[in-house]
Formats: sequence, C-alpha cells, structure tokens
Amino acid sequence: MSQLIKTIFFLTTMALVGCSNKKPYDFFAKGGITIGTPTASGAGSYKIPLECKTEIVHSGQWIDAVDAVVAGSDILVTASFSSSQRKSAYPGYINVSDVRSGTYTLKYRDPDGTVHAIGPVILP
Repeated sequence: MSQLIKTIFFLTTMALVGCSNKKPYDFFAKGGITIGTPTASGAGSYKIPLECKTEIVHSGQWIDAVDAVVAGSDILVTASFSSSQRKSAYPGYINVSDVRSGTYTLKYRDPDGTVHAIGPVILP
C-alpha cells in the first residue's frame, strides 16, 4: 500500500512540474504600444498620443500613468499599472518639453531598465 501511495505522489509531482512553465510572458501585446500623430502644445512642447494594449488583460488591470523622458534622439516611455479601480490618471498622451522639432525614436523602458524600440516619432 505504501508503494502505491509513493507512486501516486511521484506521478502527481511529475505532472505538476511538467505543467509549470517558466517561460517569461511579454507584458505588452505584440504591437501593443501605438503612436498617434504628435501635436505642438507650445514652444518646444508636444503631445504624443500613445495607446498601450497589454498581453494580459483582466478587469483588475488599469493603466495609471505613462512617464516620458527625452534622451538625445530617443523618447523613453515607461507605463505604470494599478489594480485599483479608480479612474485612470493617464490622459491618452504623453507630454515632452524643451525639445526641438525633428525625428525621434520612441522606446519603451521597462521598470528594470530594459529598452525596447517602438518606432519613429516626427515632431512638427
């Protein structure tokens, strides 16, 4: 009888280990960050519409804010999400200031510092 229990325990353990998946999943859906048409909002200031769609979608996931930093010819954005059901503080665009018109590369910067190229942005 103890051999049967050991066998069942072993098979159960193997099934659970076999089902565990350590592969990391992308947070954003493929093409999940889309760039709208930038507009000038003052001298050297621009609004850039951004839409962020995540791979993992559920009712407890709310975009809270998107921060932007200009570094040379790159615009680095980082989104923060909340599980709170309060209204999102994110207006649907980012503001960049003290920049010249021209072509920039929008990149997403993960909270851990990893950077992912999104695409070009032309500031009028």
